[in-house]
Amino acid sequence: MQDRLGQESAIEIIDFRPRFAKYFRDLNYAWLERYFEIEPYDRIVLGDPQNQIIRHGGCVMFARIQGEVVGTCALLKHTEKKYELAKMAVDESSRGRGVGRKLIEASVQRARSLGAENLVLATSRVLEAANRLYLSCGFDYVDPSVIGPLPYRRETIVMARSLQPPG
Repeated sequence: MQDRLGQESAIEIIDFRPRFAKYFRDLNYAWLERYFEIEPYDRIVLGDPQNQIIRHGGCVMFARIQGEVVGTCALLKHTEKKYELAKMAVDESSRGRGVGRKLIEASVQRARSLGAENLVLATSRVLEAANRLYLSCGFDYVDPSVIGPLPYRRETIVMARSLQPPG
């Protein structure tokens, strides 16, 4: 099945493999350096996703097009029922091809399969395109207390999406 841009069938979502750790780090460093700065917490999480994310019940996923890693994201476990969509980055040359949307959809499915009822994320007002994407995928702005204390100096806003069936 293809999306409105005819790209979906070409985007493959795969789980973390140690050999892909460099893509998790490098893709995230690229956007952090463009919009913000790399903070100590970023270095810790991006430098050791197995121990910082996966070992604690989260996961890291990658998007590939024709075998090339072009995007990534993580699900951080907060509680049995709440996960955080984090560290989502798409290679600049692959933006506008549905990669981010595909990563979000895969994250929603994975969070549901893990028993999550809520998915939260921290973003910034300067990331206008990303925020429009989050809104179009069912996220909405919420009070920052929903996510808890954040380890960043950069200004953040919080969004959330319920994963419970309507009704």
